[in-house]
Amino acid sequence: MSNSQRQYELTQPPNDGISQVAFHATDDVQLLVGSWDQQVRVYDIKANRLLASHHDHKAAVLGVTYGNDCAFSGGLDRRLLSWEGGYTQTREIGRHDGEVSAVEFAFAHSILFSGGWDRTLRAWDARLQAHAAALKTLDMDERVYSMSAQGDLLAVALAGRKLLIYDVRKLESPLEARESSLKYPTRCVQMMPDCMGFVSSSVEGRVAVEHLNGAAGKQNYAFKCHRQPADDGVDMVYPVNAVAFHPVHHTFVTGGSDGVVSLWDPENKKRLKQYQGYAASISSLSFNASGSALAVASSYTYEEGEKDHPPDAIWIKPISESETKPKGRKG
Repeated sequence: MSNSQRQYELTQPPNDGISQVAFHATDDVQLLVGSWDQQVRVYDIKANRLLASHHDHKAAVLGVTYGNDCAFSGGLDRRLLSWEGGYTQTREIGRHDGEVSAVEFAFAHSILFSGGWDRTLRAWDARLQAHAAALKTLDMDERVYSMSAQGDLLAVALAGRKLLIYDVRKLESPLEARESSLKYPTRCVQMMPDCMGFVSSSVEGRVAVEHLNGAAGKQNYAFKCHRQPADDGVDMVYPVNAVAFHPVHHTFVTGGSDGVVSLWDPENKKRLKQYQGYAASISSLSFNASGSALAVASSYTYEEGEKDHPPDAIWIKPISESETKPKGRKG
């Protein structure tokens, strides 16, 4: 896709809130989407075409992820579904005792992880037949809000500002358990591509960059973002709903309920770019495998309750290498 091309809106978007957008791990043009209209969709972003969809969930879909040769989803119906056979059939992998809030696939180990509001984290061998028991069920202290898998590691963000890091090869206990440095509930967590740490965001317009124990010479820090000045001199503060790392340069984007996407350089602690003008909250973000495109879900996230709002939309923003590259250290 040409990087000189302007961003464009995907045709046939979801009819209700967009929970998650997720690009394929190797195919630059395949985008997976889960939404509150109970559907899972896959798009070809180059052709701007809906390739397939299924309506086999009985309630809102909250999490989606690609596997090796299929796609997975979970949601309010407490079920985990696998979408297989070139997106022609679904099968139930298993169930939680409460709503499934997040799903992640650890490609290095072919393990599917699901987290739920039933306060469990579950690991599944997705190759087994339907209704197989989970390989491992771990009781959590709180509900699972967000998860991120990278290499051998899995980051899990819980209610109560708790953050856990697991080595997926040794799930008996977490490698690290810490309280978020942010003072308000976590909205999203993303592992760094080099597995040296993670970025988390909160409902109160802040982002934290944290490194794992043993990451020598790395400094943890947090910063304010997604705020707009108000007439009374007090900033309007918006939730930071989404974080996504660029796969090549390891800069990252954040998306807020202010309808703004910001691009950050974590090493040099700089904002590189700001993309404005989206009509609704940014509910999810995803870079494709090469980093040449960013999927932006513009979808009201109900932080102000039920009200009239713009239609849900998925925008594809071509990304140039120069704009996502770190600009060099000061001094």
